[in-house]
Amino acid sequence: MQKLETVVLPVGQYLIFRIHLMYIPLFFPQRITVSTSVRSARMACLCLLGIACQWLLPFPVSAQNITRTMANQLLAGLQKNTADTTRISALIELGKFQIYKAGEVRSDLDSAIAYLQEAKDLSRKLMLQRKLHKVESLLSVAYVERGDFQTGKAHFDNLIAECRVSGDKEAEAEANYRFATCIRYILQNYPDAFSYYHEAENLYKALHDQEKEIQVAEQIASLHEDLGHLDLAEAKFLVVLNRYKAIKFPRLHYIYSSLASVNRLKGNYDKALFYSLQCLESMNRTQDTLSAAAFYGTLAEIYGDLNKPAESVYWYKKTLQQWRYEKLPNFSLYNAAYHIVQDLVAHHKTQEALRLLASLVREIKPINNIQKGCVAQAQAFCYEDLKNYALAEKYYLESVDWFDQSGSDFEMSQKVQVDVGAFYLKRNNYKKAGLFLRKALSYSPVKNSLSTIKDVHFMLFKVDSTAGNYTSAINHFRQHKILNDSIFNETKSRQLAELEVRYATAQKEQQIQRQQHELEKGKTMRNSILAGATLLLGLLAISYNQYRLKQQSNKLLEAKQQEINQKNESLQHILIDKDSLLKEKEELLEEKEWMLKEIHHRVKNNLQIITSLLHSQGVYLKDKAALSAIRESQNRVHVMALIHQKLYQSDRLATISMAEYIDEIVDYLLVTFDRQNSVIKKVTVTPVNLDIILAVPIGLILNEVVTNSLKYAFPAGQKGTIGIELIEVASQTYRLTLSDDGVGFPPDLNPNRSRTLGMSLIRGLSKQLGGKLEINQESGVVISLLFNEEKVGVTETACI
Repeated sequence: MQKLETVVLPVGQYLIFRIHLMYIPLFFPQRITVSTSVRSARMACLCLLGIACQWLLPFPVSAQNITRTMANQLLAGLQKNTADTTRISALIELGKFQIYKAGEVRSDLDSAIAYLQEAKDLSRKLMLQRKLHKVESLLSVAYVERGDFQTGKAHFDNLIAECRVSGDKEAEAEANYRFATCIRYILQNYPDAFSYYHEAENLYKALHDQEKEIQVAEQIASLHEDLGHLDLAEAKFLVVLNRYKAIKFPRLHYIYSSLASVNRLKGNYDKALFYSLQCLESMNRTQDTLSAAAFYGTLAEIYGDLNKPAESVYWYKKTLQQWRYEKLPNFSLYNAAYHIVQDLVAHHKTQEALRLLASLVREIKPINNIQKGCVAQAQAFCYEDLKNYALAEKYYLESVDWFDQSGSDFEMSQKVQVDVGAFYLKRNNYKKAGLFLRKALSYSPVKNSLSTIKDVHFMLFKVDSTAGNYTSAINHFRQHKILNDSIFNETKSRQLAELEVRYATAQKEQQIQRQQHELEKGKTMRNSILAGATLLLGLLAISYNQYRLKQQSNKLLEAKQQEINQKNESLQHILIDKDSLLKEKEELLEEKEWMLKEIHHRVKNNLQIITSLLHSQGVYLKDKAALSAIRESQNRVHVMALIHQKLYQSDRLATISMAEYIDEIVDYLLVTFDRQNSVIKKVTVTPVNLDIILAVPIGLILNEVVTNSLKYAFPAGQKGTIGIELIEVASQTYRLTLSDDGVGFPPDLNPNRSRTLGMSLIRGLSKQLGGKLEINQESGVVISLLFNEEKVGVTETACI
């Protein structure tokens, strides 16, 4: 048994968030019998007509299903979750995902039932009644969809009974709504669907939940539309619209789109265009663009019926772009491509049309009969233009067969009959042409727009005239004329033109407003950059002042040390009051250590304040160069702050463990640039403790080189390795080697003469260390610095 086939109707009858997933049963009887064997024999592929939304939850606001990525995350979380509400919620979401995801695998439903059964058992154990009711509601849908109607109905009946005993009207309303939608699309049991919808509507009315009550009324109106009761559907949609406005419901674009679809089918193109433009205006105003592709498709269909191919193709391209971005197999994706192919063929670009179809199918493979039928229909159109009539006929008939297998009766399944009839009419095969054209008119309720029906009558006029059946030919011509006059009369044409002008004017006004807003944003950005530059200069001044304070503190500490040393010498000659003098010495030593730690602590805090100020400034900056400068300044300040943090936390007050220091700097930079998953660090550091005078410039050099590698060595997320090595080559002589296997420096950049801030800092700090700097760029970049603890201040620089 196939599971479901997912389609989005081009006319926009079924919109995202309107919960219109249509199931067309191919082997369901009018009544479901008790016999399991008979039921299993009759259960076959269920075809899903509707949009890529889910009717699994009761209302549009909460009807979004989870994505595959989210499902994988939930599965990973199940390995950790204990028996709590979090696990129950995860199991429910996974069950819904398996029920409603696109595909035709029965095992999906088995998995769904397994997840929901576990959630049910856990809900009972924890005595969570509302969770239990939600699970039961989903189980009833899962069993009916799998073909076990009796089990599904039993779950539903038991749930309704429990809700009435416990007084849980909200769960009862949701269950009625969910089950109504289920039997509406799976069993096509419309009387019962109406009954359950009305029950849900009454319950929400009793709960004073106006929004959900109106949304149920909207579904009742859409069911009338499905049954071809277009006048009644329009009247009910208008009532729903007024009720939405009364409660100030903002997202009116969904109901506007429904009204546009109904009026398009009725041939009221002035109203259809008006509501479609209102739909786009509401969507843009609320920024709720989730269903933009469906709305664009509705407008494209309207312009197509009005014989405005340029406007129609424009909106079809927008809807194709929107669906293609999602990379999900969807009928509207292939339907939009079909209409774009027709336009390309009309402009003698048939090979380009075939390439479009090939790339689309290769990128997003069709997964069900309806999608395959749409692709075959487009291919037939191309080969007909190439005069390969045998291949065109093959694809036309293949398309008809795919739609017949799906059991669908929506617009495109009828439109393909029209296309095939037109093909045979051009080949002068009037018998076959009449067969397919008459079949296109035999559907009940009629799903095609009046514009298409008008064309069918005209083609049948030609068929019957050729066959000598003049009475029938005259009747068809009369029908064609009546429909044509009703659609394209002078009044409606003038109204359509006025609507288009009004919409274009509104769009121009919005464009002007956006441009003015962009100018204001530009001014604000320039002012922010100037303010940021001023603040940065101030922060640099503060940093310099902190450095000077640190130097003064070091001088005070040296003087204190000399005083302590003098007292220690005096103590050696004093034997009287030995204990008290020793105690004074210990107190002085403790005071020294405390003072040193306090100084390091305060310097570290001041540097962290600078980092915070830089971060706060960065929030208000939009210019990428300014943001990059702010972030690099933060990293430099962090390197200095890390020194003082380690001295404050360590028992050593003048030397730093270089292994820990270097490792923390590299880890910090990898996290800062979000490259910890793509760049591997290889750190080899000799266990050595260096004086702070050496550690600070080494840390700053390391910061500059690693920052440069992370920014430029591995473009576009390229993976790579950064190597850091600090070894002792002789007594008190060390070599610091920094390397990466990235793309290297640009060919036109000479690092020895570069005046960038980073390279200037590296050369200046190397000079401060009295070290020998070497830069090698034969394979990636390798920077080597040889320095001696006793030669701080001696500069010896050589570059390769």
